[in-house]
Amino acid sequence: MFLPLLRLLAPLFFSPKQKRATPPFKVRHLSPLLVRLPFSGWLFPAILLLAVGIDVRPAAAQQAIVVDISGDLNEQQIQNVRSHLSLSRVSDSETPSEAVFNRLYAKARQETAKALEPFGYYSPDITTAQHLENGIRHVEIKVAKELPVMVTEVIIALSGPGERDALLTEAIQRFPVHQGDVLNHQVYENGKDQLITIALENGYHRAAFRNNRVEINKKARSASMRLNLDTGPHYLVGPITFDTDIIDHDLLRRISPVHEGDPFSPKALTRLRQSLFNAGYFKTVDLEYDLDHAAAGKVPIKVLLTPNLPHKYGIGLGYGTDTGARGTLEYTNRYINRFGHQLEMQIQPAQWKGSFGGTYTIPIGDPRKDRIALTGRYETEDFDSTDTRTLNATISHDHFREWGEYSTYVQFLDERYSIGSEATSQKSLMVPGFKGSVFWADDRITTKRGIRFSATVIGSEKNMLANTSFLQSTLRTKAIYSFSDQWRLLGRGEIGATLVNDIYALPPTLRYYAGGDQSVRGYGYKKIGPTDAHGNVLGGKDLLTYSVELERTLFDAWSGAIFYDSGTATNDLSNISLHSGAGAGVRWNGVFGQIRLDVAKALDEGRTWRIHFTIGADL
Repeated sequence: MFLPLLRLLAPLFFSPKQKRATPPFKVRHLSPLLVRLPFSGWLFPAILLLAVGIDVRPAAAQQAIVVDISGDLNEQQIQNVRSHLSLSRVSDSETPSEAVFNRLYAKARQETAKALEPFGYYSPDITTAQHLENGIRHVEIKVAKELPVMVTEVIIALSGPGERDALLTEAIQRFPVHQGDVLNHQVYENGKDQLITIALENGYHRAAFRNNRVEINKKARSASMRLNLDTGPHYLVGPITFDTDIIDHDLLRRISPVHEGDPFSPKALTRLRQSLFNAGYFKTVDLEYDLDHAAAGKVPIKVLLTPNLPHKYGIGLGYGTDTGARGTLEYTNRYINRFGHQLEMQIQPAQWKGSFGGTYTIPIGDPRKDRIALTGRYETEDFDSTDTRTLNATISHDHFREWGEYSTYVQFLDERYSIGSEATSQKSLMVPGFKGSVFWADDRITTKRGIRFSATVIGSEKNMLANTSFLQSTLRTKAIYSFSDQWRLLGRGEIGATLVNDIYALPPTLRYYAGGDQSVRGYGYKKIGPTDAHGNVLGGKDLLTYSVELERTLFDAWSGAIFYDSGTATNDLSNISLHSGAGAGVRWNGVFGQIRLDVAKALDEGRTWRIHFTIGADL
C-alpha cells in the first residue's frame, strides 16, 4: 500500500547536487545526515524525522557517581532502592569530597535494606563495593532478598452504626491482603484507602480506622494485621433547595443526579455541582450544608446559583480547504423562559459553503442528556460545477451519553440546484432518519488508543411529501492505536449505499461524493464520483473510502505524518474503481485538538500537489 507513496515521494527527497556533512548534534540510528537540501526537497526532513528521530539536546554532564544495583529485584524494587540512596541524590554537576563520599557510601547498605521493607523483605543479604575509574566513583550494590515476610493473619472489624452495612462488609471481603500473601506495605495502605473511600461514598462521612496494628516478627518472617473501621454516623442527603427563580426548580431537580435519601458523600456533592454547572444556565454553583444540623441523619443542602449572562455572542474567522475562507457569527439566548428553553443562531458566510440558521432546544430532564431540538437552516454550496441552495427544517429527539449519542428525527428538505449548464432543478422531500455514534477513547481530544463508530439511516416515501422514494445507510469508523510514546497508527473508513430507482431523482445533498480533507486527500472537495458527458461530477448512489496514516511525534507539540487514502463514489459497487492519494503532513497538538497541514497528490492522475488544512479533535 505504501509502495506507491514511497515511489511518489522519492524524487522530492534527493537531488544530485546534495552534499553530505557531519551534523553538529547527535543522530540516533543514522549518520551522516543530509543537511543541504534544495527547496524542492522540503518533505525529506519530515519523513526522516518520522523514520529515525533526531536528538538535538546537549550531551548530559558526566556523572560524578555511578550506582549499579543488581540481584533478584524487579524494576519497582530497584527504583525504590535508588530513590532511597543518598548516593543517587548527588548532583551530576558536583563532585563530592572523599569524606562526603565515604559518609554517603557507609549508609548505602542500611538505605537499601530500608527500601526493601515495603515489599516484605526484612532480612536481605546486601554487599557493596566501590572503585574509582577515570575520576568517576563506581558503586556496586548486590542484593539477595532471601525469604520474605508472609501475612499469617488478617482481621478487619466494623464498629459504629455501619457495622452491619452490606456494602462495607462486601468491601472488607475484597480487601487486597490475604493470609498467605507476601507482606506489601503499599498494597496494605491502598486497601485501607479503598475502605475509607467506600465508606465515604456510602454516607459515612466521619469513618476512620481505630486501634490498627500490624505486628511483624522478623525472625519468624510473619506479619499479623488487625484493623478496626469505625464508621461513625450514617448521613443521607436531605431536602435540596435552590436560591434562584430564573429556572424552574422541578427542572433543576431533574438535572441533578443526587436526590433526597441518597448517601451523603463528597462524590455526590461533586456530581451535584458539576451537573448544574454543565447545564449552561449558571456561572457559579456553590453548596451550603452542615452535618451538625442533620435531622434523623438527613443533611439539608442549599444550592447557591449565580446565573450566567442571558445573552452570549461569538465571532470567528477561519479557513478550510473544502470551504474556503469563512467567518462565523453566533448568538445564544440562555433564558427563553423558566423551563430552560434556549435559542442558538449562527451565520457562517464562506467562500464555497455557507449557512444561516438556528436551533431552539427544549430540555427533557437533564438538557445535557435529553432534549427536543427544532432546527431551521439555509445552506449554500458551490463545488466543482454544482451549485446548491438548500432549506431544511428538522425536529429531533437527541440523546447524549458518556459512551456516545443518538437521535431520531424528521427533516423537511427543499433544495434548488444546478449542475454544469443544465437548468435549475428543485426537489422537496420529507426525510425521517436515525443517526448515532458510539466511541471508546482514553482521550477524545488527543487520543492514544480509541475507536468511534457512526451510523446514519434515512429515507423517504414518494406518497408522503416527497418527490421520490429512497432508503440510504452510511457507516463510518475511525480508530487510533499508539504502539509507543512516539508512534500512532490512524485508520478510518466509510461505506454507504442507497436503494433508489434513480439516484439523480435525489438532490445533490443526498448523493455520495468522495475527495477532500476528510475523504481522499490529493483530490479536491467532492471531485470523485460518476460524471456526465461534459465531465461534471454528478454524485453516486454508493460510497467506499478508507485511509491509513502513520504519525510520529517530532518535538514539543509537533508531529509529522505520512498517509495513504483511497475511495470512490459510484453507481455500481460490483464494478468499482478506487481513486488513491498519498502524501505527508505536519500536526500541531493543542488543547482543542490538532491543526493539520497536509500535502497530497492523486496517484492515478497527472494532477498537481494539493494542500489540505483541517482543525479538530482526534475522535
